[in-house]
Amino acid sequence: MESEQIKNDAKSEFDLLLADSINNTKLKEGTIIKGTIAELEEDAVIVDIGAKVEGRISKREFVFQKDQKELEVGDKIDVFLDKIENHNGECVLSRSKAKSKEIWGEIEKSFEAGELIEGVITGKVKGGLSCEIGVTAFLPGSQIDTRPVRDVTHLIDIPQKFKILKMDLKRNNIVVSRRAVLEEMHKEVREERFLQLKLGDIVEGKIKAITDYGAFVDLGGYDSLLHSSDITYKRIAHPSEVLKIDQQVKVKIIKVDPEKNRVSVGMKQLEDDPWIKVKDKFKENDRVNGVVTNVTDYGIFIEIENGVEGLCHKDMLTWSQKQNSKPGNLYARSQSVDCQILEIDHEKRRLSLGIKQLMPNPWKKFNEVNPIGSILETTVTSIKDGILFCSIDEEIDGALFSKDLSWDADPREEIKKYKVGDKIKVKIISNENEKISLSVREISGNPFDEIKNKNKGDIVTCNVLEIGDFGVKVKVGDSGPITTIRKSDLAMRKSDARPDRWAKNDKLDATITNIDMSNYKISLSIRAMEEEIEKEAMEKYGSKDSGASLGAILGKALGRDNKED
Repeated sequence: MESEQIKNDAKSEFDLLLADSINNTKLKEGTIIKGTIAELEEDAVIVDIGAKVEGRISKREFVFQKDQKELEVGDKIDVFLDKIENHNGECVLSRSKAKSKEIWGEIEKSFEAGELIEGVITGKVKGGLSCEIGVTAFLPGSQIDTRPVRDVTHLIDIPQKFKILKMDLKRNNIVVSRRAVLEEMHKEVREERFLQLKLGDIVEGKIKAITDYGAFVDLGGYDSLLHSSDITYKRIAHPSEVLKIDQQVKVKIIKVDPEKNRVSVGMKQLEDDPWIKVKDKFKENDRVNGVVTNVTDYGIFIEIENGVEGLCHKDMLTWSQKQNSKPGNLYARSQSVDCQILEIDHEKRRLSLGIKQLMPNPWKKFNEVNPIGSILETTVTSIKDGILFCSIDEEIDGALFSKDLSWDADPREEIKKYKVGDKIKVKIISNENEKISLSVREISGNPFDEIKNKNKGDIVTCNVLEIGDFGVKVKVGDSGPITTIRKSDLAMRKSDARPDRWAKNDKLDATITNIDMSNYKISLSIRAMEEEIEKEAMEKYGSKDSGASLGAILGKALGRDNKED
């Protein structure tokens, strides 16, 4: 207890002495005072301000204060007294704050004149870096370099130039840019280097960046574009397959655009064009071996010679029409395949290749055994977009459209009766370009065969099948097509256009107003037939102006016709 009391007394005595010293020297925090350089360390200046403790100031604060002479021990300097004593018992001084007003004026002049200023990057802060340019300034992350920079350690404490972008004295805020300085330097170098580059020159370069469409090559201060199509004659999926960052390459200048200040280069232009040999080495129908270089939805690309490749369209891959015949399910990149050259286009540098041509054609045998009109047993393998796909044999499918399911039912409703796996009997109705069309409704015959010699305007006799508000449903002849005569087409006079004038199994005559044998459609009208009869009768036996009724005229016509008979 006695020892602790002694310590407390000693501390109290020290505090009194320190306070007395401060009062004597009239030191006041937050003011600019005179100090004397007491010692020069490697990275700091020790300043005596007449207090019990000396202050330490980083040498960095002196480098960009525009102090014209070297610092020496004993020099008198102005310093800003932040704290007489902090929690570590140290005096906190600042040289930059003492000269900030003077420096702000100088910086403002440089800003207005568009001049660059010198400074150092001191460390990282949120959103960028902190810089010392005599006062503290902010360097945003986007303004550090012309390209994103992850590691900035090599930039810290290195004297360099900056451009002032914005300054606000009230907020004590200055924003600077290193990128603007670099871009200006690069611009000068680029312009000088651009004038040195000539079309056809072969130059050394370094891969600076790789993109999906090519790479940028640094030709010594000038970035040129190396498009992916000019890298190699071989097909590549991405430039990174053959190039890497910082790789040294030899390129040829293939395009110079003075207006846009752009240069394009190529690597393949330094190689022999492989297509020069194609004319003498290959011909159509040759069987060749190649390697799959790319697989797409529409086919596969096969390289048959270094730098020479062709397309094998998906229709040329296999005779099979099954769902697993997609290119990606059959072939993979780097796979070796045998194929046949179908066509060579030297002008467009294109090869058409086929793989199925080297295999037996199942269609040839199928067509011999199953001509159009054949009736087969099939299995529904899939249903899509109103079409039933039916398996005819192991490699061949046929398409059964919903409209070919029934002559008179609604196709959209009729297709709902079927499901995958159903076994159905079908008739082959067409076989063109290795595509087979099937029909269910034509198995028992085509009702339109009965009227195949009829034309628009002909009169046909029909059997009444059904009557209703819709009109009269009839069948043409005994085995012809079924159609509906609309209510408005039942008679010339509205009072006679009544469906109940007929009953089921009655016969009636009607005129064909439309006939489409390709789509199997027919339209009938009783009204059109009556109008035509009236027209002929009026022309032959009277006119509407004569005052005679249509009934009298028709009766007169019928009487004369009987006498003539």
